[in-house]
Amino acid sequence: MPSQSHTRGSITAMDRSKRDDRTLPLNSTTSTPVVRQCVVSLERTTQAGQPLSEADRRRPGQLRRMSCALLRLWGLPSYIDSVELLISELVTNALRHGEGPAVGVRICADAHYLHVYVRDGSPHTPVLRPLDDNSEDGRGLHLVAAVVDRLDVSDDGMTVHCALALPERAA
Repeated sequence: MPSQSHTRGSITAMDRSKRDDRTLPLNSTTSTPVVRQCVVSLERTTQAGQPLSEADRRRPGQLRRMSCALLRLWGLPSYIDSVELLISELVTNALRHGEGPAVGVRICADAHYLHVYVRDGSPHTPVLRPLDDNSEDGRGLHLVAAVVDRLDVSDDGMTVHCALALPERAA
């Protein structure tokens, strides 16, 4: 499939059939060649530490719709619910707690896994907090960890990586 570039608002996505690390704002931790990928960079409209703007509150929903269409295009519709949950939780956390001017999202598939990377530009490593029945926050990473086969944070603390195992020959 040739490269495609799509723009909607300030969300830019690239769907590539070949790996091209020069275009990726997020580093891959997979040694298997990437078969499909989409990279999105969201410019924040809210300053770090401030309540989210209406535009930033809409970002996770926009990315969920994009990922749903992408997974259908890739023939992976059974992963839609899981990826929508990952996108919702990780992008919301990145917008709420990240410090960088943008949030980067990369969804890619290799022969074995469907990967989701979210980069928030913050040098602070996400923390899996103890669950508290009285707290309205702190459940997102627990939900993510329950859904994925692999959950990593980059050494610099800026990127969360999730992997969902694919059935043989799905990629």
